[in-house]
Amino acid sequence: MNLVLYIIVGAAICLLLNYLADVLPETRKFSRPVCKQCGKTFTVKEYLFSFHCPECKAKPGRRYWIVLVLGMVISVLLAYFPLKTFTYWQSLPLVAFLGLVLIIDIEHHAVLFETDFIGLVFGLIYGLSLHKPLEAILGGVVGAAAMFLLYMGGILFNRVLSRIRKQEIEEVALGFGDVIVCGYLGLIAGIQHVAGFLLLAVIFSGIFAICYLIFKAITRKYSAFTAIPYVPFLVLGLLTLFYLP
Repeated sequence: MNLVLYIIVGAAICLLLNYLADVLPETRKFSRPVCKQCGKTFTVKEYLFSFHCPECKAKPGRRYWIVLVLGMVISVLLAYFPLKTFTYWQSLPLVAFLGLVLIIDIEHHAVLFETDFIGLVFGLIYGLSLHKPLEAILGGVVGAAAMFLLYMGGILFNRVLSRIRKQEIEEVALGFGDVIVCGYLGLIAGIQHVAGFLLLAVIFSGIFAICYLIFKAITRKYSAFTAIPYVPFLVLGLLTLFYLP
């Protein structure tokens, strides 16, 4: 019975995440979702239960189903392996929120101000429950400062390379939103573990980059200066910390 409950909770949260990932990047507020194909505004019933647009018959994209399936799996896993020091119900809000930030960054290559504000609130709540106030705040400051240096380095690199190539490079490795994300994740990691969480993020991003380059080389679709969203690696780095000794 508990397993069924965890699956239902995971599915319900993922419906909410899919809704927010659909509307927030477009309207920056709670609003009625629209069909991406024809622009028809959905009713609540149509969006949740019809699984296609009543106007043009377009079906939800792959992201909808991937998030739904992964969410149910993660909900069950959290029930048996919650974040260290937290219960299932305490772990769920943080993981769900980080999932939303991750989805939006992967799909839109953007970090929203609205999620940044909520992230700072989550960072303070979870950070202060794990660490002393000064330790949490220092973790946030160090995390944001480290990412800010990388952010400025990326801008400088683009400018130098643009002059060498005599061509403007529009793709950026990191955005300022990544700095804010790293700040509130640093609050949760605390000053003791902020370096470890950043190191894990670098390791995960490096592994992904190597696999990505190999795949592109094999498929002969390699393109230089392709932007890869970095938030997923920051999130994965932080969550991994909870399961390390």
